[in-house]
Amino acid sequence: MENKYRKTIDSTAIPTLLCDFYKVSHRILYPQGAQYIYSTFTPRSNKVAPYLQRAVSFGFQAFIMKYLIAYFNENFFARSEADVVAEYSQFIDRTLGLEDNGEHIAALHRLGYLPLRIKAIAEGKSVAIKIPMMTIENTHPDFFWLTNYLETLINVSLWQPITSASIARAYRLTLMQFAQETCDDSDHVPFQSHDFSMRGMSSLESAETSGAGHLTAFLGTDTIPAISFVEHYYGASGLIGTSIPASEHSVMSAHGVDELPTFRYLMRQYPNSMLSIVSDTTDFWHNITVNLPILKDEIMARPDNARVVIRPDSGNFFDIICGNPTALSLHERKGLIECLWDIFGGTVNKKGYKVLDPHIGAIYGDGVTFEKMTQILHGLKQKGFASSNIVFGVGAQTYQRNTRDTLGFAVKATSITINGEEKAIFKDPKTDDGLKKSQRGRVRVTSLDSYVDGLTAQDDFANDLLEVIFENGKLVKAISFDEIRANVLAE
Repeated sequence: MENKYRKTIDSTAIPTLLCDFYKVSHRILYPQGAQYIYSTFTPRSNKVAPYLQRAVSFGFQAFIMKYLIAYFNENFFARSEADVVAEYSQFIDRTLGLEDNGEHIAALHRLGYLPLRIKAIAEGKSVAIKIPMMTIENTHPDFFWLTNYLETLINVSLWQPITSASIARAYRLTLMQFAQETCDDSDHVPFQSHDFSMRGMSSLESAETSGAGHLTAFLGTDTIPAISFVEHYYGASGLIGTSIPASEHSVMSAHGVDELPTFRYLMRQYPNSMLSIVSDTTDFWHNITVNLPILKDEIMARPDNARVVIRPDSGNFFDIICGNPTALSLHERKGLIECLWDIFGGTVNKKGYKVLDPHIGAIYGDGVTFEKMTQILHGLKQKGFASSNIVFGVGAQTYQRNTRDTLGFAVKATSITINGEEKAIFKDPKTDDGLKKSQRGRVRVTSLDSYVDGLTAQDDFANDLLEVIFENGKLVKAISFDEIRANVLAE
């Protein structure tokens, strides 16, 4: 994968200052004689999102390739020593008013690589909360300060892809559960959660990394850059992600208020492909109860693989899909799925649940959350409909409303070597409830649910699930996206 370390970032960020301000002072605040610092990266809590019972390892390889290799090679090591030292020293002087000749920066530049060793859980596998997913340590005694100097960059780069992959895993497990209960097979599940989140993300990079996390568990996405991200940093032999032609409100309103001819026009543009039509630009229930019955023969005449997918985009999520028993009109009491059944029919599967005719379908993507999805699936099951009758468009409410605290991620130093003597260090505030308590010493992950701490470099790490993936400027163990998905699906 060496040929993939091309320029990936056009940034004004100074490579030696990809950190919080306080990090620049720590080098001289550590004890005299410090040589090696070892830290862990751990999801400490799921209190914010209890449905995330495990954290999926994902994004480490991309982070390493993008920042620790490409960014540092191009923006630090490939430049002159004088330039990178002056860049650092002048910045510290004008922002902090401190003198720093940058000799430690010059020494790192002369070394020619980042003297670090990173171990991580194989990507795609999930660990229980509080199990360390990664460790980082310096490999050269002159650069003990570098380990935790990168804490900020590690957190800002990794919490989101891991959290999104963990969310995708939870969605997939739930969809699989309902498929097992109400469907004859689960062939639809890889496409049942479709990523709509790009426009709601904080940046293009967030959309790429979060969108790639979604793709660890699903094939459906409208976040195109996530596919390119996966291709570049991981590679895959199979399909990474896909979508179907779909209308939006501008398309519908551009044709006029009467949406019957609009439906016909759109269907003519894609006669042999699945087509999603947003159906509430003017009058959703008119489209369902009047226009769809008129269009029934035309829809049923389309090839089996050219399903027309109805997309509501407003209203109460449960009432729209499953119906509202207290509504005045019959169709609103029934909800979309039952109305489609009344118009187009379908079959009853081996488990006794109704499955819509393959020429018609539905997708719901307005503010979907895990809780909303689960409520809809329960509602359809109670009405006697298979879970395969609905696809969910998951957007910002699923993937953007998260923070580092969603899974409580933290990098904490747990071991330091001073003048040749290694000792365990830890954090355990008496004023805390246990959330911020760190491991002690080096760790060995013995299973995806347990670990041993209190170790030193002299202990046996032969059966450690944390694998060395980066050492002294090189990616030493690569993984493909096919392998990552296999790890996800194996659970």
